[in-house]
Amino acid sequence: MPTKEAEQHRPSEASFEYRLQHTPAGVVLLDPDLSIRSVNPVAQRLLASGRAPVLGANIVDLHPQQARDKIAWLIERARTSPDGNASLLVATAGASMVAKVSRLDGGDGALTGYCMIVHALSNAPVMGQITGTNAGSDGKLPADALCPLMKLPLVRGKTDVISLIDVADVVCLVAQGHYAEAKTLSYSAFCPRPLADLERRLDPAAFLRVHRRYVVNMRHVRGAERLDGSWHLILADQAATRIPVSRTKVETVRRLLAV
Repeated sequence: MPTKEAEQHRPSEASFEYRLQHTPAGVVLLDPDLSIRSVNPVAQRLLASGRAPVLGANIVDLHPQQARDKIAWLIERARTSPDGNASLLVATAGASMVAKVSRLDGGDGALTGYCMIVHALSNAPVMGQITGTNAGSDGKLPADALCPLMKLPLVRGKTDVISLIDVADVVCLVAQGHYAEAKTLSYSAFCPRPLADLERRLDPAAFLRVHRRYVVNMRHVRGAERLDGSWHLILADQAATRIPVSRTKVETVRRLLAV
């Protein structure tokens, strides 16, 4: 029988984590040119459009025009990232999906293809009907919604000069009205962009919104503390900033940090 502690930390049936764990996964193997090499039955059902065969088709071409840039960006992110992985949550009015892509390398380190795993979190649309999270009424995505952040703009002190830092140097981002405060290991500065806009363009493998006001770079977390039933993260900056974790994010944080 499950222990009392296991029952306490089990995701509720209404939670995103529960739905993800209990949703059948579609698995797609791609050749380096993004043509589909093989699929499992779930992916076959998700991808099939009735107009063309799935095997041998280009995975990007199976999506509508307004979603192709997003799928191509996801695969390119997996190709160029150090660990060869990328993931993306895509939501629509009727459905949402989590897509994960892993780069596959041969013994000599050369690219041999990709593995895409898709969790469709509703029974409505197939993959070919999914559009972007930030699509407008015309179905098109804003240009910067598809572009991952490489640098973060900051304003320090009483100056009009905008400095740029590597996104990896950001320890956390804090909502400050319509803008954000960026904390690095050694200082804090004003960022002239809304937290929600920044979150959409940050790498979801590293950055997590642990609270409505805080997005944390999980690579800069050096401790976790549970006090009076609430969890906090202790960051690696000079001030050892403590960040509250909302109840809905506790399970995700604990899994990421193995605590």
